[in-house]
Amino acid sequence: MKSGWFIFCLILAARPLFAAEKWPQQTLIVYNDRDPDSRLLADYYAQRRGIPTNLVCAIHARPVETITRREFNDDVREPILRFLTRNGLLVQRPYVVDNKPRIETIACRISCIALIYGVPLRIESDPTVQERAYTSGTRPELIRNEASVDSELALLPVYGLPVCGPLRNPLFDTKAGGFFDPPMNRRLLLVGRLDGPDTATVRRMIDDAITAEQYGLHGRAYFDARGIQDRNYVDGDYWIKNSHESFVKAGFECELDENESLFGEDHPMTDVVFYTGWYCGNVVGAFTRSDFKFRPGAIAYHIHSSSAATVRTRVTGWVGPMLTKGAAASMGSVFEPYLAMTPHIDIFSQRILAGRPFLESAYVSDPMLSWQNTYVGDPLYRPFAKSLDEQILLLKFDKRPELEWALLRKVNLLNLATETDAALELCRTKAAELQSIPLHEKLGDLQANTNAITAYQRALTLATDNGTRVRVSIKLANVFEREQRNADALAVYEGLSASQALRKNAVKFYEKSRDLARTLGDNAKAKAWQIKVDEYVQALEKTPRKD
Repeated sequence: MKSGWFIFCLILAARPLFAAEKWPQQTLIVYNDRDPDSRLLADYYAQRRGIPTNLVCAIHARPVETITRREFNDDVREPILRFLTRNGLLVQRPYVVDNKPRIETIACRISCIALIYGVPLRIESDPTVQERAYTSGTRPELIRNEASVDSELALLPVYGLPVCGPLRNPLFDTKAGGFFDPPMNRRLLLVGRLDGPDTATVRRMIDDAITAEQYGLHGRAYFDARGIQDRNYVDGDYWIKNSHESFVKAGFECELDENESLFGEDHPMTDVVFYTGWYCGNVVGAFTRSDFKFRPGAIAYHIHSSSAATVRTRVTGWVGPMLTKGAAASMGSVFEPYLAMTPHIDIFSQRILAGRPFLESAYVSDPMLSWQNTYVGDPLYRPFAKSLDEQILLLKFDKRPELEWALLRKVNLLNLATETDAALELCRTKAAELQSIPLHEKLGDLQANTNAITAYQRALTLATDNGTRVRVSIKLANVFEREQRNADALAVYEGLSASQALRKNAVKFYEKSRDLARTLGDNAKAKAWQIKVDEYVQALEKTPRKD
């Protein structure tokens, strides 16, 4: 009887919600027939998501990322509009405002458009378009007509609005239950793209999103603020810190950095499923390491004016490189958007954590349309579609390795609810049962003194990657110092100094080794470590600057 009930619970956990079952019927796939890979990917996505074949639309556009305004109108917008109207998916009627023709949508069966690799990304500025801004008082620098293809297509249900300057997004920061139920699709459509450096990456993004939707998103979350005080830019930090708070409340292992510099190349950043930070033009830091890889299903966003000026790249900007490194979804700007009109990542985080789809969460976080933002990833991706308990049940049944991370979230949630004894017991039991590195590390975090030392040492014994070894070793050394076991702390830092000798973070371990040697009165050893520090500084001074 228990076995049958258990299987019944699993079936319930695996079933998508009724509303979600209808979403593929509201999703239009658009591919470019001038790129042979575009059709193949369109068919693959339709098959994986169960999108009907009569909702796959071809356009015939130049297979480049940047196109003219005329090309957008003739080769992108109009073919999609014709497809929708001829197939009864969109019903519109004309009307007049101030002697100007307008068109309103009276019925729409589509809520979402997925643009496939090969569809142009952005529309270049056209100096022949001369318009007034839609609202009086618009700043002159905003009266521009370059834009992302996605953001312009979002207004497909509306005709007659100016193309110069941004238009307010009626979906922004809405508290409504969702875009699909009930839809707002007479006013706008959710338009995103499955795009990236190459077709293999796009296929992997689709597969990873579906897997993460089934089992949940599991790993660590990183937030790179700047500690900025300038009132013109402080909002960026505010959004990132609020996003961090949301993920902490959801039980994730989180790291928030508030220094001006970004996470460094040798920062022990591991098991990343969510990242947001700012403000650098091209990918830097840990993401450039050859051994760095996001966990499947990861979402990554770096705030910068040109983070998505191209997405079909492995090295330029942020979106393409982060997808290359394994992220399943990202977002960015194709031209200068100005900070206030970029996605508010805190709103996005709240929405995605509440179980809503990626693209809906993105548009709720975007204050403007007909502007510069693009969203890259499976539009229907819902990494939090299932509750944590449902995820744990399914992960156990399927013997998935992500179970340890789901249990870690459970431990954190118990701890947040001040059920500290239950959190400690669950962590201790499951760390031993699963021989789990993250759970042993967490066990050390939850304890003090000898118990913490034992847990960290066990995590180090099991660790297989450099980042984990560095992070846990630092935690272990900190406990030794608190316990005034400075000789043991010195041994840890000397070990780090040796293992990291060729890495950029080596100097801080040299400095800690020097300082602990001085504390212990070992002047010869302190002097030897000072020589190492001096050698590092001299080598750094000789290294050419990258301006």
